[in-house]
Amino acid sequence: MVGTKVSEFLLKSNHEPVWLSREEGQVTSIKKFKWDIKSSYIDEKAFDGVEHIIHLAGAGIADKRWTKKYKKEIIDSRVKSSELLLNYIVKKNIPIKTLVGGSAIGFYGAKQSQTVFKENDHPGSDFLAESCIVWEKSYLPFASLGIRTPIIRTGVVLSKKGGAYKKMSPPFKFGLGAALGNGKQYFPWIHINDLANMFVYALFNENLNGVYNGVATELITNKHFSKLLAESFDKPFFLPNVPSGALHLAMGEGALMVTEGLKISNAKIKLTGFNFGFEKVNEALKELAVQ
Repeated sequence: MVGTKVSEFLLKSNHEPVWLSREEGQVTSIKKFKWDIKSSYIDEKAFDGVEHIIHLAGAGIADKRWTKKYKKEIIDSRVKSSELLLNYIVKKNIPIKTLVGGSAIGFYGAKQSQTVFKENDHPGSDFLAESCIVWEKSYLPFASLGIRTPIIRTGVVLSKKGGAYKKMSPPFKFGLGAALGNGKQYFPWIHINDLANMFVYALFNENLNGVYNGVATELITNKHFSKLLAESFDKPFFLPNVPSGALHLAMGEGALMVTEGLKISNAKIKLTGFNFGFEKVNEALKELAVQ
């Protein structure tokens, strides 16, 4: 989802993106080259003329129930993909200038707090935090090679193409939406266009290095977000909250992703000169509702 939008913006700027994919072929004007993380394989033609990498690979954190096996897949898909890229770059002596690494605001943990978390705050202690810690550590060897390595900790991405918005919006379209858990947890969101622009911005702005939070400016609770989501479809918002217990029964440990949430600051990326197209969630939701 994110990679498609990033590629769209790169093409508009006359860059030539290529994809590493589990399948070969062509996606519109974008070439796909096969890679297989489990067998440590990358098509040797994939890096011809390539100067930059955006690393977005990883099993979906919300795609399946968090069994012990799937937790391992979540971490391995992130860490081993980084290792495979690194080994190939070193082996083939590829002159990569920049690697923009994906991460997530799960780094700060699944909890509730009135603290506004910034990039230099300590990580959480749960699985979400653990997965982000090892994910970010997997980029350190690239930096040690002299490759500029900015990292984007992504919030909840609002896009009609997938992710949270696509899963959440259907009941709201019929006036059957409700807040989740106690509704007081914060919902650190970002519009897909802003996130894709941020990755492209980090790719070509040579002053950017280190970690940046990829979230919008407005700090909003799940209950307030849910109310505005209903309003974006001109539907009522009256149903009681979905109890945390029911969410845990349905989702297992992964329910923490929706029943907990923190205030996250984007001040660091804004200080570099990055401009958001969607500062307010009602603006983002209205734009998505009419697409």
